[in-house]
Amino acid sequence: MPGRTAIARSTPVSAQTAVDTAWALFCRLHDAPSRDHADQLVHWLGEDPRHVRALDEALTLWALAGAVLVKPVLEEAQRCGPDLQ
Repeated sequence: MPGRTAIARSTPVSAQTAVDTAWALFCRLHDAPSRDHADQLVHWLGEDPRHVRALDEALTLWALAGAVLVKPVLEEAQRCGPDLQ
């Protein structure tokens, strides 16, 4: 049915799928910076305002994960004092 295909294509993707896509595009740009990867991310962001929110969610998770990894190192450094080496 031709009408059914058109409706399926116009149905927005889930928010989780958008976050997954944002994460993949961000990681690609982060791990292998290039004009092409930046253009892909910018193009995707311009397709739907919800993509900007999805990227914000992905970057928030990235930042929180980094904080979780860094916190024990900072706490250990505070306990041991400055490194004089």
